[in-house]
Amino acid sequence: MNRRFGLYGSIMLVAVAACEPVPVQYPPGSGQYPSSTTGAPNQQPQPPSVTGSQRMQHVWNKALEGVAMGGSIAGPYGAGGGLIIGLLAGLLTADAHYNQINRQIQTEQQKDQQLEAAIEQELARQRELENQIANPGAVPPGGDASQPQAGVAPNPQSSPPLPTQRAPENSQLASIGKSVATKSAPAPFKNVEVRDINGDGIPDLWIYYNPNKPGEIVRQEEASKSDGRVDTWSYFNHGQLIRRDVDSKGHGRPDVVFYYDNDKLVREERDENGQGRMTYRASYENGRLAKVEKETAGTGKADLWIFYDSSRDGEIVLKEERDLNGDGFADLWSYYDNGRLVRRDVSAVGLEILARQEKLPAPTPAPKTAIPGG
Repeated sequence: MNRRFGLYGSIMLVAVAACEPVPVQYPPGSGQYPSSTTGAPNQQPQPPSVTGSQRMQHVWNKALEGVAMGGSIAGPYGAGGGLIIGLLAGLLTADAHYNQINRQIQTEQQKDQQLEAAIEQELARQRELENQIANPGAVPPGGDASQPQAGVAPNPQSSPPLPTQRAPENSQLASIGKSVATKSAPAPFKNVEVRDINGDGIPDLWIYYNPNKPGEIVRQEEASKSDGRVDTWSYFNHGQLIRRDVDSKGHGRPDVVFYYDNDKLVREERDENGQGRMTYRASYENGRLAKVEKETAGTGKADLWIFYDSSRDGEIVLKEERDLNGDGFADLWSYYDNGRLVRRDVSAVGLEILARQEKLPAPTPAPKTAIPGG
């Protein structure tokens, strides 16, 4: 009996929840007829009324929650009790639930309207400033060219100069016909600057600046062949060049690296064979070539050392050393005077190697002795 009563009660509650109230009708002209005037300044928009389908959906959701909770606690009987409690709770809280949702929606819509109004106001202000810059002599709307605007103090700096006044010869005016030079606002700082040096429409130079110090270059990339492909990378420290990588063979990786100190070249490395390692190293003193180390046998170690006279202009060789057996030590020494070979020394190991290769160095001619009376 109780179960049947509960079922009937549930059906009645669902039916009541599904009913939507009908608004009261008043004849036109009567005192109870609502005003048709909309959009009054002091009138606040009323939230939309809760429909029967919304109320039914809320009641049904609460009923399902009650069934789930009651069934987990007391099984089938608990599910039935939870159904009744859920129906009652849904019926009592439907209006409050949807009214809260509608108020939140209206609040967000008002925020959107305020934001749109602020954007429109800012756009209008910018258009007015652009018009004033484009037409400096134009009279602002509602103003008078001969009288200052109300509420705005006259600016003596913006007044036109007297006819007898002349601008200094070294002053730069924005344009002819303007009485006062207009300063343009500084451009926003950009971390990367792209340039087209040869004017072919293809970028060939990328300059990267220090984000914390605008104007200080930290890296520079260049497409020296004007094909849009970067083949040169330059690195800076405190605005000074410290390294420059060059892809001279077009393999997509640097094969020549230059190192600088105080903007002067101090070292150079090359991958002459394209093997991915540096086989040539040169040292510079005061920007002049002083020493070269080369790998000629493909052993991964330098086997040729050439020393230059860094006190003179030009690459003048002073001495040359060679490692003939690949042990990392010189076996053959050649000495030069003003770029001309004058002496050559060889170790015992080097002499044996040269003998096998039939590359013995030519003997140095003995000095001639003068014959008395000859």
